[in-house]
Amino acid sequence: MRAVPRFKIARFDLQAPFIFVKDPLRAIRKGFDSCGDTFRMKLFKDIVISRDPAFFKHVLVSNHKNFKKGNSAKMLKPVLGTGLLTSEGDFWLRQRRLVQPAFHREKLQELFVTMGQITEAFLEEMEVLRGGSVVDIDASMMAITADIALKTLFGNISNEDKAKIYHQINRTQKFLITRVRKPYKIPLMAINGEQRRFHTDLAYFNRLVFEFINRRKESGETPNDLLQLLLDSLDEETGERMTDEQIRDEAITMFAAGHETSATGLSWLLLEMSSQPEIVAKIRKEAERFRVVPTFEDLMQMPYTRQVVEEGLRLFPPAWTMTREAIGDDEIAGHIIPKGTSIFMSVFELHRNPHLWKNPEDFNPDRFSPDSVRNRPKFNYLPFGAGPRLCIGQQFALMEMQLILAALVKRFDFEADPSHVAGMHPLIVLKSANGIKLFVR
Repeated sequence: MRAVPRFKIARFDLQAPFIFVKDPLRAIRKGFDSCGDTFRMKLFKDIVISRDPAFFKHVLVSNHKNFKKGNSAKMLKPVLGTGLLTSEGDFWLRQRRLVQPAFHREKLQELFVTMGQITEAFLEEMEVLRGGSVVDIDASMMAITADIALKTLFGNISNEDKAKIYHQINRTQKFLITRVRKPYKIPLMAINGEQRRFHTDLAYFNRLVFEFINRRKESGETPNDLLQLLLDSLDEETGERMTDEQIRDEAITMFAAGHETSATGLSWLLLEMSSQPEIVAKIRKEAERFRVVPTFEDLMQMPYTRQVVEEGLRLFPPAWTMTREAIGDDEIAGHIIPKGTSIFMSVFELHRNPHLWKNPEDFNPDRFSPDSVRNRPKFNYLPFGAGPRLCIGQQFALMEMQLILAALVKRFDFEADPSHVAGMHPLIVLKSANGIKLFVR
């Protein structure tokens, strides 16, 4: 066994966190170039950073019980509560079993109808933008995925309530991102009013969600949405149902963890499609089978479109990193991992690791042809994680992204603004630094 090699990003340790926060992707790449696929860096404390598939396999699957969620998950608890993303142990396992039926294939087929209706209306909104000035495609994708998330969650939600939830979540996310990425600002946030505004926003948001839950219970109605599934879920061992607080936590986790990841992935994909006419032509060939938006059955017969989505998630994984903390001493790929070690697994770098992928910076959907997938080691590609905590909404997200991409590409051409550089800005998800600006033709 050997110690993990150390990478010094700065001459003095106190400089390192500030350099890292400014451009984490560049800092991480430098570490891998210097030390190989695993290294440690001091950011207030030592953190082990890896893009080695063996690390992902060990931490997420082989010895997952020795690793708990990292500090970033703790920071999200004020908003997400004890939903699936932040909970641990037996409580997490119980909740996973209760929520799982919401994402069975039959239920997804029912929710797909709502997705299709929202997408069809969204195409008409995009039509108004055709031939006009440059469009902030980030904002457009956030709008449609938020609409889908809220309608599939809460059914016939009003436009006013949608706008309120969307506004509250965005503002609270910004607050939490600052706490996670720049903890040295926490004392200032307590003084300048940001912390007080956060608690006010959160209290307002909670009242709104609990109103939805109470209204549904009092109405006696049982519509086909995820809220109803959460209300109806029953623990087969105890006969107990979720409390209102648990339903609230799972509902907001589904929304917060779901819509922004899909939106971000779609934004990067549309930017990529603006320079990939051959790929666009192949998607359009598959899209000949539907008129406006694909049905669930259509989507199952469009394998190339799915390959495009999967390649987009390789190059631009919205969940660009996973963090864990060792509960006890361990050994991973010959490295000594002491108890308490923070592990930072870079999905972004795993997917661009030149030891694993040929020409990793190129966009090539053929990487996801059936033969290529069969021959690829499982832990080389993990946009949704792996093991017991594999993202429960994986199929929902893939279905949503394929639907929206196919419908948009069939109807519109997208052209990049040559004067604009998007850049990458990894926050909780892999955002663009300057927005993604496209012309709709």
